[in-house]
Amino acid sequence: MTAMKKPAQRRANPNHMSGQAQGYITTDPADPHILLSCLDKVKQTRSDAWQACCPAHDDRSPSLNIRLADDGKILLKCWSGCGAADIVAAVGLELSDLFPRRERDTWSRPVSPSQRWIPRDVLSSLASEALIVLMAAEHLHSGKPLPTADTDRLAVAAGRLRNAAREVGCYE
Repeated sequence: MTAMKKPAQRRANPNHMSGQAQGYITTDPADPHILLSCLDKVKQTRSDAWQACCPAHDDRSPSLNIRLADDGKILLKCWSGCGAADIVAAVGLELSDLFPRRERDTWSRPVSPSQRWIPRDVLSSLASEALIVLMAAEHLHSGKPLPTADTDRLAVAAGRLRNAAREVGCYE
C-alpha cells in the first residue's frame, strides 16, 4: 500500500448548534487509515475516497469503495453486496470504528410509540428470529438434541420475539 496523506483533523465548533441538538459533540472524524491499513490493493481515487479489495469475500480486483463523508463517517460500498458489518468484522474492527469520535453520547430524544420502529426493520428482525426458531424446530424434529449454544440462541430469539410483542402492546 502506498503512503497516503492523512486528512486534516476537524474539530467541532462548541457553538455549532447541530452538535448540541444531537446531544453530543463530535471531536474528530473517523480515521479511514485504520481500515485502509487492513485492506489489500488500496488505491486513492480522491482526497477523501479509496478503492480496495473487499475482505469479506474472495475479491481479486477491488470492489470496495471507501469514502470519508463530510460529517466524519466512513462510508463503505462493496459492489459484490457485502455489508459494512461483514467488511469491518473481516479485518477485526467494529462498526463504531466507522463513526466520528464523540466526547459524550448519553442523550437520546424521546420518541412516541409510533416513531420507535420502522416497520420494514421490525419485520426484518422478526424474520431473522423466526428463522432461528424454525431451524431449532427442524433440528428437534429430526430427533437430535439441541447443543447448549443453540438452546441459548433459541432462548435469545424467544426473548426478542416476546419483547417485540410487548412493545406493540400484546403483553402489558
